[in-house]
Amino acid sequence: MQRSSIFGALCALLLVLFAACATPTPTPLPPTVTPVPPTAVPPTVAAPSDNSAASGALAQALLKTRDAQAYRVKLEITGKGDFAAADGATATPNDAQPVTLVAIQGEVNQQDAHFSTQGFLNASLGRDPAKPFEVIMHNGNAYFKGPVPVIGAGEEKWYQAPPEIASIAQLPLSPEQFLKSFSESGFEPADFKLAGAETLDGQACQVYAGDKSAVANAFSKLAGATGATQQDLDAIESAEFKFWACADGYLHQVKMGIVGHDPNDPAQNGAFELLLQLADLNGNITITPPADAELFVMPTEMPSESAATPTP
Repeated sequence: MQRSSIFGALCALLLVLFAACATPTPTPLPPTVTPVPPTAVPPTVAAPSDNSAASGALAQALLKTRDAQAYRVKLEITGKGDFAAADGATATPNDAQPVTLVAIQGEVNQQDAHFSTQGFLNASLGRDPAKPFEVIMHNGNAYFKGPVPVIGAGEEKWYQAPPEIASIAQLPLSPEQFLKSFSESGFEPADFKLAGAETLDGQACQVYAGDKSAVANAFSKLAGATGATQQDLDAIESAEFKFWACADGYLHQVKMGIVGHDPNDPAQNGAFELLLQLADLNGNITITPPADAELFVMPTEMPSESAATPTP
């Protein structure tokens, strides 16, 4: 029987975000977003008389970050309990260590990118999820470092991907597409309050925080894509959604955390956390292709499923 829970909706949300990466051109924020002032985010926190100034600054930072052409990125998505269990739910979110669903680290300069991934995405390639899978996209050419058992690339060396599998070197989830998914859903910056100040990457940053209602609103507006129902949203027990907007006008960190339960079995709990960190936005980033890459030739017969699946 299919489990109906907010964590299933979270899985669907991730699929929506991954699918969005197929869209290469950013779409402007919808006109319902609060108009923003032309000035950058101030380096110090000053409590506004209402939330309109804060929501305007957040909307401006979201738009500017989404349109950045170069950046360094770290993204980690983890789950515990009901959300992460592969062979059954755990009783509480603390019963198991977090499971890394997706971990991405790398740098991007327009269409060129160099990054490594860990987590369940690697398992789909026949790799050990805990071992980084490294890829490079440079000047329209795609490179990956083996082994990738599922396509028959058995050696630990650099390969140049033929056109039919060039998508293997595409960033699975880019920051601009992550932010675009929320902006296109009718994301409301007004749901987030100015909560304080921190220092990130050597500069002052304002922290905008949303609570359970902000997370529920985000999922409500994505309900058509995620399949989230009111019952799912009611299963959220606690949540936080934070943005760090820094003095350069960019978002340098985004964090979402959710704890909830299976609406059909409240004793089964789970937790989910997403952490996105960005640096050197529109900075001087150089992507260099591997010098010793060998052109990969697709085998006439693909490896069997047992041969492509790593042994635990």
